Amino acid sequence: MFLRWFLLVLLFCGTAHAQTQLQELEQGFSDSVITAKITAKFTKSSRLNPLKISVNTKDGMVCLEGSVPSKRAFAEAVRLAVHTSGVHQVDTEQLRVEKVNTVFADAWITAKVEVAVLKAKLFDDSSIPLAGIKASTNNGVVKLSGHLANADALSILLKRIDTLQGVKKIISHIHVKEL
Repeated sequence: MFLRWFLLVLLFCGTAHAQTQLQELEQGFSDSVITAKITAKFTKSSRLNPLKISVNTKDGMVCLEGSVPSKRAFAEAVRLAVHTSGVHQVDTEQLRVEKVNTVFADAWITAKVEVAVLKAKLFDDSSIPLAGIKASTNNGVVKLSGHLANADALSILLKRIDTLQGVKKIISHIHVKEL
């Protein structure tokens, strides 16, 4: 009789332990999904750089760590995290606002614009000149100048540049020579 009772208790304890381990595994999986969803949202945002924000989740509690370029970006990061299914709380103690070096950022945007011009010529419209379009950037505002053969080429170019991260506005001083 004692042996049966002992085996029953052992079976019950083993089942309870297995149930606890399963719940921990499910919570860990759920936390990983929450982290992935928030990181994906940050990737889609033009204000946030997911490489500068670390997202960690434990039992539905999200911890954001790193830096954002503005108070507006800070608010967006919190909003995106809070509105993710499964999130119970968001800790922002380690998330700080740091101003971006605009000179470096502007040079990076200008370089991306030059690549966009090259891609537009190679993939969209061969009439776009490689050396005829000049670009400069100041605080995310891109100024373009030069000459294009047609309005379609200008439209193609503007669409490519408008999709670049960091571009706030495009000012075009490009002259179109319709032939």
